[in-house]
Amino acid sequence: MLFENVQINPGELPEIEKVEFQKLESDYLWMRLTAWGLFFLIAAGVLVVISLTGGVALWKLLLPWLVLLLGVLFVELRGFRIKGYALRENDISYKSGLLFFTMTSIPLNRLQHCEVSQGPLGRLFDLASVKIYTAGGSTSDLSIGGLKKEAAHRLRDHITRLSAQYE
Repeated sequence: MLFENVQINPGELPEIEKVEFQKLESDYLWMRLTAWGLFFLIAAGVLVVISLTGGVALWKLLLPWLVLLLGVLFVELRGFRIKGYALRENDISYKSGLLFFTMTSIPLNRLQHCEVSQGPLGRLFDLASVKIYTAGGSTSDLSIGGLKKEAAHRLRDHITRLSAQYE
């Protein structure tokens, strides 16, 4: 058996950045903003109670809260445009992040299983997530949120069919 380990020129590698990434549903942005809105509404209620019982001026508590709220809105609105996924014949990739950009690619021959999940807000907005697992972990290696429920099931089925070719 002849062993070869040919050197590859890095300049000839295909560029994942040139792949056209699919955007997520715009309802996903509204779902995330709704979740954050509920969180900040509860936090505002807690701050009001603290202000009334602790004798602290309400504006001193709400000013940092408001700054945090505006920061979250900025990151969500700007970061949403970056999120997307790309399915190729041998792998699936997902990119996200405004402050901390990440791009994850999983070769389909490493896929162990794939599932569709949908939380309470997801059901309200008819959105689901596709979670992709590889061997060796108890959490998903890749999660693509913001897909219509039917599209998420179609994507899961397609990924499962493609990965079955490697068994």
